[in-house]
Amino acid sequence: MTQNQPSPLVMKLKIILSGVLLLGLTQGCVDLKAIQDFAKISAESADYTSLVDNYLDFPNRQKRYQPEDRHAQLDTMARERMTRKTELLLRHEIIEEYMEALGGLAADDIVDKSKEIGQLTTTLETQVGTSPAETQAFGKITEILTKAVSDGWRKRQLQKLIAQSNDPLQIILKSLKQIVSNGFIGDDQNEQRAIQAYYRTKIAESTDPAGIAALKEWQELRTTNLADHTNSLQTYATLIGEISQGHQKLYDERKDLAKAQLVEQIKQSAKDLKDLLKIIKKI
Repeated sequence: MTQNQPSPLVMKLKIILSGVLLLGLTQGCVDLKAIQDFAKISAESADYTSLVDNYLDFPNRQKRYQPEDRHAQLDTMARERMTRKTELLLRHEIIEEYMEALGGLAADDIVDKSKEIGQLTTTLETQVGTSPAETQAFGKITEILTKAVSDGWRKRQLQKLIAQSNDPLQIILKSLKQIVSNGFIGDDQNEQRAIQAYYRTKIAESTDPAGIAALKEWQELRTTNLADHTNSLQTYATLIGEISQGHQKLYDERKDLAKAQLVEQIKQSAKDLKDLLKIIKKI
């Protein structure tokens, strides 16, 4: 053996080390793909904002079932709700931008969202959450995303992004779920009662059999449509909970994102989210 030639032991160690590194890279790719899929479907889910539009239109729909002397009150409600539109959409936007950043880092892409983050920062100057904690969470997520953009974060900062963002993200997700479960579904319950009372009165006042039959058909149609909408809201609340749980798993295992059990859990979360979103879009 010449002086510059490595010993058999050194050669063997190099081969073993190369194999370990290759295995680690392979595992990393598999795991990061799972995170990419989870982030992509989470962002797509957050972009589903038609439920907000339905919430804003509630006072106008109520005019069908309420006497004219209540229309002015409903107009006031409509104006008040419109003042909340930006704040309601802000939760969706922050979750969407964060998840796109998460997926980007998992793909080892630079987070290129300067324009979107700038818009969020501008919006936050006039908007607050439902609590001081949520308002702070809005700012924290935006601050983290701003740093990710300005510092050119890549895959090696993925663990850092997850660690710093989980607490504020969970606050925002919890708030959004409560708004859907209480505010949006509460509207549907009120509308369901209004529909029943309206058609019950109209049917009682009518003496025309054909007219009564037509009223019953309209009642059934509107009741069915509203029930479908309520189902979509309940499904969306479940979906938000799934995003919350999935990200919590990433946070809990952030120091070992290549863990086989975590990979399978995140894959399942992504699949569940896709199934839930398909249900909502079909309704």
